[in-house]
Amino acid sequence: MKYAITFAAVLFTSICPSTNATDPPPFKSQLFEKGTLVYSDDFDQEYNRERWGAPKKNKQIKDGKLVVTAQFTSREEAMKALKRDHHLGLEPVVHLNRIPEAFVCHLRYRFETDKLTPGRPSLQIGHHMIGLGYVEGGGHRIKLPDGPEFTEPESGMKLNEWIDLVIEYKKGEIRIDVNGYRNTYKHEAVTIINGKDKLGPRFSFKGGPDCQIMFDSVRLWKCEISEKPR
Repeated sequence: MKYAITFAAVLFTSICPSTNATDPPPFKSQLFEKGTLVYSDDFDQEYNRERWGAPKKNKQIKDGKLVVTAQFTSREEAMKALKRDHHLGLEPVVHLNRIPEAFVCHLRYRFETDKLTPGRPSLQIGHHMIGLGYVEGGGHRIKLPDGPEFTEPESGMKLNEWIDLVIEYKKGEIRIDVNGYRNTYKHEAVTIINGKDKLGPRFSFKGGPDCQIMFDSVRLWKCEISEKPR
């Protein structure tokens, strides 16, 4: 397999500008010429079931944030309620649904927890597809499905801190900007399509034990696949 990576450590501001019905945020992209804003949320209105799934007690809008917690606090409580011994809801899990096949997404979120555990916390860009996780001591790691992984300590990503994330994606290429540190990954393994996921494409956020996930804002554009001149 051959892959190419280009990167630049670039600071940026206002990745999640304020918006309303008459003043949509500006579209900016390195991969695309045009994008149509399909979802914008500052979590100061009603819970969006279409994007975040059925409302439950573990997903609530509080003080301008979407807050996600575990459904149950113990295995015994979960098994009694669910009548099964798997997928017990002992960690916060939430999905951002209806992701376009080519998109730009601006997202501000954080995982609140005391420590890293194996594979947690993590964001899956495409359910069980491209993984974005933490690196011990700071930074993040990108893992492509059935492909290579890349460690990016320069981003300084840490638990309990807000993450300003920008993702630009089309099949075969993804550009990920974490807190101003940007890399572009070109590889045949770059895909968000999971043939076994009947609810996708979607983002999956998984917090691990004793964790809370918070979201401050999201902007999602559907993009045209035509190549942007460079």
